[in-house]
Amino acid sequence: MCGPKKISYDEQYKVRSWYYTIHFDKDERFIIRNNEYNYSSFEKTYYHTLWVQNGKITSAELSKDSTIYYFELLSTYLPGTSDSYKRVRYLDINFDSMTYVSKVKDINADGTSKMFDPTSGVCWSEWG
Repeated sequence: MCGPKKISYDEQYKVRSWYYTIHFDKDERFIIRNNEYNYSSFEKTYYHTLWVQNGKITSAELSKDSTIYYFELLSTYLPGTSDSYKRVRYLDINFDSMTYVSKVKDINADGTSKMFDPTSGVCWSEWG
């Protein structure tokens, strides 16, 4: 779990957009949950019928060096469902220091893009 500060599971649910829940399997396939979305390394997730999430497809990719995992959380929107065509959330986690930096980039259908200010915080392995 990563977020601006360490909190309990019940607290995390109230402010879910600021927190990342990360699940790895033994082969380092993963799912990251953020703001009610699942970003998976092994399959795309389609949100067709949820009224607040229509037309979104999510997936994830991972690269790493010796201490830092570089996650790319990808959200692609179907035409007409949003002003942006794609959102890439870069989540860089240092598992040695248990800290992270997150950056978000919106890529519009016309090719323009916007990078938002980064956020940072801490990570922990157990619910408090």
